[in-house]
Amino acid sequence: MRDPFWQSWDSARSPAPLLALPAALPDADKIPPREWLYGTALIRRFVSVLVAPGGVGKSALVLGQALALATGKNFMAEKIHHAVPAWVLNLEDPLEETERRLAALMIRHRIARDEVAGRVFLNSGRHRRVRMAVIGPDGFTIAYPDQDGIIETARAHGIGLITVDPFVKSHTLDENSNAHMDAAATAWAEVAEATGAAVQLVHHTRKGGAEDGVEAARGAKSLTDAARVARVLSPMTSAEAEQLGVRPGERWRHVRLDDAKANLAPRAEKALWFRLDTVNLENKSADYPNGDNVAAITPWHPAGVWTRLSAGDCNMALDRIATGPEGGGMYAAVRRGHGAHRWAGHVLTTRFGLTDAQATEVIATWLRTGLLLEVEYRDAEQRKTRTGLRVNDSLRPTVSAHAGS
Repeated sequence: MRDPFWQSWDSARSPAPLLALPAALPDADKIPPREWLYGTALIRRFVSVLVAPGGVGKSALVLGQALALATGKNFMAEKIHHAVPAWVLNLEDPLEETERRLAALMIRHRIARDEVAGRVFLNSGRHRRVRMAVIGPDGFTIAYPDQDGIIETARAHGIGLITVDPFVKSHTLDENSNAHMDAAATAWAEVAEATGAAVQLVHHTRKGGAEDGVEAARGAKSLTDAARVARVLSPMTSAEAEQLGVRPGERWRHVRLDDAKANLAPRAEKALWFRLDTVNLENKSADYPNGDNVAAITPWHPAGVWTRLSAGDCNMALDRIATGPEGGGMYAAVRRGHGAHRWAGHVLTTRFGLTDAQATEVIATWLRTGLLLEVEYRDAEQRKTRTGLRVNDSLRPTVSAHAGS
């Protein structure tokens, strides 16, 4: 005998008279809270969408989320509300590749096999395609061949998270049709409702549109409209690398995750940053005697420029600025033409290894707080009036003071 949930599900699939139901008006404290599983990104009975360009690390991210939920460990920097079995349908890569990524994650985050066994489920589209929504034989009707099977399997294993990577491989509908994409998204929403699981659909951005947020999602807009939560994973830009002090050769390892749409919770104030570390599996062979190197994702917390400068460092830089550049004159707040060598930021980049962007931030902060003052002086050599920087010694940082305050 099926439980009442399944009876209501079966009824929903068979059209019944539509009745106007009076509001029950329960007391607010009697309404069950939302069933968040992972931060405010994955929630039972709802669809979430992750949008990202190719090659950024989205498969690594969603596999890390699945492992965190399955083990109940929040090593992905977001709160695990309830540990649940997780099912990842990777519809692009061979199963062995997903297994390599999972092994790398377990090594990187020190997770034992017995913590994962029977808790993470992996399927490959290379072995068995998923056909959630397809055009029927009549060329018009939409059919859902795999919906019942996915629901049955998820319920049988108590699955709490179903990740579809990528969404486009789970259907054969017209990606540019709002009606078709709404039908495909609704089919996955019905899976979420029937199983009580959170469903996450991984979707690509259109070519060249990665900086447009969720609007960069490829195809019809109805997919992201149907999701209750949408987030965007994007590569670190060269400007961000400069600002955060990441070397150009290491920039590819860093990705940021932004809330793009959060209908059920406030958007996060700041982006989450992740780094793709390299893990060696030591699975050596005659052809590859060193074993496979595999990327494993881990949270990354940018070190602000002020964590790199002690009060002593700041005073040392201020002493140098007060002395002025070689050849006389005073240091300037900005770089201008032939006088670029007088930029005070050079003191910070050459002595403390800051990037130009970080040095600019420091100089701007000191100007804003009055630690540095712009004054006019007479350049005797050029016989011109220039603007230079003078140090306000009364505001110099002390050993216990924050350098940027």
